[in-house]
Amino acid sequence: KSPHFAALRPLIESFLKSTLHLLDEAGKEAKLLQFTLQALAKYVPYLTVYPRIVKPLLKTSIKLWSAPLDTSEEYNAVRLQAFLRIRQLAITQPYPFIEDVLKLSYLSYAKRSKFGTASGVSSVLPTLTFMGNCIVELYSLDYASSYQHTFVYVRQLALHLRSALMKQTPETRGAVLCWQYVHCLKLWVAVLCACAGNIAMDGKLGGGAGKDDEAAMMRSLVYPVTEIILGVVRLVPVARFVPLRLHCVR
Repeated sequence: KSPHFAALRPLIESFLKSTLHLLDEAGKEAKLLQFTLQALAKYVPYLTVYPRIVKPLLKTSIKLWSAPLDTSEEYNAVRLQAFLRIRQLAITQPYPFIEDVLKLSYLSYAKRSKFGTASGVSSVLPTLTFMGNCIVELYSLDYASSYQHTFVYVRQLALHLRSALMKQTPETRGAVLCWQYVHCLKLWVAVLCACAGNIAMDGKLGGGAGKDDEAAMMRSLVYPVTEIILGVVRLVPVARFVPLRLHCVR
């Protein structure tokens, strides 16, 4: 609304593009990345005027948040700052930008969860746990959008399970009896549990009826997720997969 914004607009755009380039080229300079992401918080609200910069910034932030190479304490601070910018983008940018946030964050988690094996308990698992908590937070921002994405991805898990039950081949069973499937299943359980907790809290605080209806849509996915868990438990009833069943019970 300021009459001076027209003159400042190209300068702000140049600054934002330079910042994005710096994030792309900083490599493993954790302190530089942390400082840049932290300083960027003041400028994220201005990105509404620059839609061509928002999507690349989201992709860069997702890449830094889910980077698989570095698990040091310094880079964990970078992950945290990257997530805070992702969350800020989801809140400040107009709909349907949050759809891209939900989609890219889950796909990055699913890709990273391939490496969440028992041998990587000390290195990969803490990062996966952090990423899962971040996704739970993002999926609690807008239940209407979250329902659409949760339905699609839970359905994908159900289709993999159905294929394994019907075909009973090593390939189809391997798509279910793997760490990636277990981690994704645990993630959706955490999302739905957080949704139920928020419903209870909103009820005590007198939340709006519209939000209750949106949350009820999420609650309707509890049954199919439970059925998927039971299906995984019954898929291969041999002693070798007792640890998998314990994960499902948990």
